Amino acid sequence: MKKIFKKSILLGAAIALLLVGGALAACDKKTDGHEHIYGSWQVVTEAGCEVNGLKKHVCTVCGAEDTEEIPAAGHDWGVSKVTKEATCTQEGERVKTCKVCGATQPEKTPPIEHDWVTKKVIVPATCEEPGKAEQVCSVCGTSNEDATLPALEHDWEVPEIVKPATCEEPGMERKVCKRDGCHKEETNVIPALEHRWMNTRVIEPATCEENGVQEQTCQRPNCPKKTQQVPISALDHSWQSYYTVDTPPTFESEGVKSYHCNRCEKTQGAVSVPKLEANTPIPYEFRTLRNNGQLLIAPSMTLIVTDAETGAEVARSTPTDLNGGVFTKELLPKTYIVTAENLPAGYTCGKSFTVTPFDPYCNVYLTASVREGRPTGRYAVGDVMYDFTAPAANSTAGELNLKSVLQTKKMVLLNFWFVGCVYCEEEFPALERAYTKYQSTVEVIAVNQNDAMSAIESYRLQMGLSFPLVQNSAVGLITPFGVTGYPTSVVIDGEGVVSEILVGPQTQAKFEQLFAKYTEASGRATETAAPAAIAAPAALPPEKRVNAR
Repeated sequence: MKKIFKKSILLGAAIALLLVGGALAACDKKTDGHEHIYGSWQVVTEAGCEVNGLKKHVCTVCGAEDTEEIPAAGHDWGVSKVTKEATCTQEGERVKTCKVCGATQPEKTPPIEHDWVTKKVIVPATCEEPGKAEQVCSVCGTSNEDATLPALEHDWEVPEIVKPATCEEPGMERKVCKRDGCHKEETNVIPALEHRWMNTRVIEPATCEENGVQEQTCQRPNCPKKTQQVPISALDHSWQSYYTVDTPPTFESEGVKSYHCNRCEKTQGAVSVPKLEANTPIPYEFRTLRNNGQLLIAPSMTLIVTDAETGAEVARSTPTDLNGGVFTKELLPKTYIVTAENLPAGYTCGKSFTVTPFDPYCNVYLTASVREGRPTGRYAVGDVMYDFTAPAANSTAGELNLKSVLQTKKMVLLNFWFVGCVYCEEEFPALERAYTKYQSTVEVIAVNQNDAMSAIESYRLQMGLSFPLVQNSAVGLITPFGVTGYPTSVVIDGEGVVSEILVGPQTQAKFEQLFAKYTEASGRATETAAPAAIAAPAALPPEKRVNAR
């Protein structure tokens, strides 16, 4: 038994030696390409401001150590302390101290400049020649007997215009120095002025695909070149958002419908319309349109459809139907009369409109006009503006009336601002330049928030504005439009409808784009009609006439 136990001990020791020997052999194989298995780094000596530190890590198998330097951190200098003030003649000194180790480092500061005071003028300076003087420093008393006095600048009188500048020719001005003993004269060229062109008449209107020609007249007096002709860019097509029937369907053949351009006779996207069947309903479409052809979303309005032959009501729209400006209803192929009720405030339309199965698309045109009385709620795009009258700075009539203005202008831009508004001041020059070009067809009314009329007039003169400015207290427009950001621009079209609201400063290009858009927009007459003379049943084959009723 003892022998067995002894053998077990010897066997265990041999195995342990083999394991340790194997591990040592593994670490010793570093020269053969193997590496130690190191633990994490441990700091042996902390690094100082100028002295490197030391760190090590130990092999977890054999205990071998590997060391590496920690770079010195460098001094963390605090605020320098003045130990000696600099003077006019001597350098100063200051010391900075490291906040970590307390080491110090002295620094020199340069002498301060002399505070020279002229004691005696030896040679006076002139407008063009330097002078000489005796000077003394008020701080240290140092004397400088040969100090240079800088040459004076000319003190020019108000220039005399010898030859006024024109739009194309430079002018000439003469000025004289009024300083005693100088009186030098100098002539300068006045750069030629730029033309101040204003559109006066269209020689050849632009079309969707062809440029037009515009005549412009310079507004400056005594301009040698009074007029010029400039191109008007092609308008591009303005495609309708709804189909128009080009070839009406019949009970014998299909028809054709397409999208039409609002400006010209071009069409696109043509598709076929199924032929009519007497007892099969077809979709009739009723569109509520502004007088200029744009869709008007008017949920408050009701469209009533009646049979043209019997006068019986066959359909009535709901607010949901007109939420997109279009009321669609499947009806038997007949001729129907459409009337409108509950129109939005400020809108009117024809008494009746006729729609046939051969052209089942009915445009219900609504005409707007400026309405009386201020609104109780907020204004939004599509609402009709109310009439107002207000005294205005720079108005030939002394006051402005919106309804009167719209009789001669195709658009009014309300611009909300106040004195001291930085963005308004940036925007006004761009608005003025655009207004100068379109003032024959566009009016701009700048509505001031709450400044006095005297301040408004002074500001207008300072900025060189030619459009009228009014005070909000006279018109009360800020609240109905909910204006909180300045500047804010509101577009009122020729019918008095709020068409666009722009918050923030706009560029000259943006204003000109707006003015051109509403100047070129053409109204379209309200389409009213009596019941059609030919109703659908009259076109039916004889064998289908009974069923059609």
